[in-house]
Amino acid sequence: MTVWTQAKPYSPLAEAVKNLSVWEAKNVKGTVVGFYCPPFVQGLNVPGYHLHFVTEDRQQGGHLLECSLQEGTAQLDPIREFHLVLPAGSDFTRADLAGGRTEELKKIESR
Repeated sequence: MTVWTQAKPYSPLAEAVKNLSVWEAKNVKGTVVGFYCPPFVQGLNVPGYHLHFVTEDRQQGGHLLECSLQEGTAQLDPIREFHLVLPAGSDFTRADLAGGRTEELKKIESR
């Protein structure tokens, strides 16, 4: 799944994904990379796993919605730090970042 580049004024994610690109593939080799966010990051990120896939030839990739694995190697790297840098400028300081999109984000992340 890939959401294309947006321009101002930015649409909410639920609106942007209406025009997303989804592709399906079978018997492809590639790399899955991602991270896990625990439930307490709700509001800063989407809790749960967030995975991306890129094909071995680097020609296709994006947000991984579903997969099955015939063979592979897994490596885990527990990270114990969370570093947040907030944008500077009035666009960010005036942005409406109030919650209320939890269910919307769950639907998007689990398509």
